[in-house]
Amino acid sequence: MTRESLEAARDLNPTSVFVGASTLDAATVTNMRKVLDGAEIYAEVGIFVGQALIDKYPDAKPVEAFGKATAKDWYVGVCPTHPGVRKDVLEKIKSLTKLGVDGIWLDFIRYPSKWEEPRPYILDTCYCPRCMSLFEEFIGEKLVAANLEELALLIDGSYYHEWLQFKAGQITSLVKETRKLIDESGKKITLGLFAVPWRENEYGAGIKRIVAQDFGALAELVDVFSPMLYHKMCGKDVAWIKEMVAYFWHVNKPFLPLIQTESRVAEITAHEFEQALCNASASPSMGVCVFFLEDLLKQPEKSNIVKDYFAKN
Repeated sequence: MTRESLEAARDLNPTSVFVGASTLDAATVTNMRKVLDGAEIYAEVGIFVGQALIDKYPDAKPVEAFGKATAKDWYVGVCPTHPGVRKDVLEKIKSLTKLGVDGIWLDFIRYPSKWEEPRPYILDTCYCPRCMSLFEEFIGEKLVAANLEELALLIDGSYYHEWLQFKAGQITSLVKETRKLIDESGKKITLGLFAVPWRENEYGAGIKRIVAQDFGALAELVDVFSPMLYHKMCGKDVAWIKEMVAYFWHVNKPFLPLIQTESRVAEITAHEFEQALCNASASPSMGVCVFFLEDLLKQPEKSNIVKDYFAKN
């Protein structure tokens, strides 16, 4: 983040700023503290995502039940059970605890799917040999099937609940290890998690069955949930944001929603953006995060709305 961007962020009067972990080092954090005038610095860490991880660990490429590609546009999914991937991300998180950041937010902490569009690109993963071996160990049985599709159908029909538990366990265990690293650091670091904005009954119980984010289990480990309420990307009306704020009350944990600045899929007028800001920060939400700064700064009218809003709140 350039000094100009930092000064622009400061002028919006935020209480916190999210920054990609890959751009952070001790000198950058120190400089940000000088410019941001007391705003807390939160590091965003991408977990099970990215071509770089697939290039480093080719066997981390997920296997989809019906042969669908696990990469689409900018998104590249990664298998959550890969030991090398898990080791790398935990080392990255441990290094962040030493930089003096105020919070660490886990992003793409889930099984693969591209949900940020009106018709989500849903993937049924992961059926790689490693995952199948681990699942057989989990259930204490050997799975016998003639092909991949038959294997997926066997699991869905005979081991549905065990499969959900297994997948959620892979995600929750990584969060648990992150919690341990933070606690062992002895520092006051908030642990946050970017949550997929799906209700329990949407997409065939997709929040647990597809992406494996078990909010009940995760609530015991994280301090703050951040549902990504990108209404235009998801093909929703702005009123959906308010509905989701009410829905996330059930996680029984503080939550900080995100809203989009970018007119992706369809235009977001200044009036609609202001509505999104108000809807996302309505009680019981703890506030609102605006995604993202560089795009916001290109739109002076929306920047002024954010500045006025933060000044009043």
